[in-house]
Amino acid sequence: MKAKFTASDAASFLGITIQAVHKQLKTKGLEFEKNQNRVYFGHSTSCGLFNLKFKPKTVAFQIVKGGTGKTSLAHAVAVRANLYGARVLCIDLDQQGNLTQAFQVNAEELPVMVDVLKEGIKLQDTIVNISEGLDLIPSRIENAILDNVIMLGRFPLEHVYKERLQTLRKKYDLIIIDCPPALGQSVAAIALSSDVIIAPVTPEEFSLSGLKISTQEILNLEQNYKTRIPFRLVLNKFDTRTSLSHEVLSTLIKHPIYGEKLFKTYVRASQEFPNSITSSESIFDNLKSSSAKEDIDLLTKELLEIQKKSSSEISLGTLGEAA
Repeated sequence: MKAKFTASDAASFLGITIQAVHKQLKTKGLEFEKNQNRVYFGHSTSCGLFNLKFKPKTVAFQIVKGGTGKTSLAHAVAVRANLYGARVLCIDLDQQGNLTQAFQVNAEELPVMVDVLKEGIKLQDTIVNISEGLDLIPSRIENAILDNVIMLGRFPLEHVYKERLQTLRKKYDLIIIDCPPALGQSVAAIALSSDVIIAPVTPEEFSLSGLKISTQEILNLEQNYKTRIPFRLVLNKFDTRTSLSHEVLSTLIKHPIYGEKLFKTYVRASQEFPNSITSSESIFDNLKSSSAKEDIDLLTKELLEIQKKSSSEISLGTLGEAA
């Protein structure tokens, strides 16, 4: 995987010309590469070019429904955030290990979260470097017993992950946790340890049913632990050609609870997400423009609270286009 940030995207973000971006790269002595006259660069150059200050966040992608594109979104957002200069840690807690596979990591001989809780391995010792500024705590099938380990070990849910993650927060700007599509002790503990939960929903009835169950579980945790657990919704796999997509979007916007929690950005259906992961790449590995890249870029900026500059940035992949 070699993700790329193009000079044209940088120009759009900074509100300057591509020529001005080229000049800044050369003036600051920042590394860049060129392919067919298209200039691009990676994490370290973005740090020097953008010099963004991020508010550290721990984000959990979580919903009681498979097939919502949770892992694909987590993967793409992590890569794009890293390309803006953020130091990113991904944590795969799903026993299927799809996020681990997406990052081309074989976790068979590596320590994972269940080893941290059962064997006392330090969380820092489970981290695998993916690329500059992007790390992963992998997962494998043994993480399926996390709920039992937490319950039998009588780990307090509000502390089991929170205190361990606290040791890493100073090192990373963004921690992204990919949770299994289920309820349980481990998922609840992550909810209590996160700054925000992102629930991806798709334009289908079963996805909305999963959202209802997930929302109720969050409310139960808030009541039981006397705390507040912020959560947001992102509409994924939106198809502008179908009436169902528009109906679901309208329902979410008008909903008394979900409406204010909905990201302004929605993510359009695209075969690019599964294709890139199958090819052991990210959607940002190639230089072609696409709806997938546009939408993930907008979602990432909204999440990191760095959306700014040109009004043309929000002309694609936003709620205003589809509502």
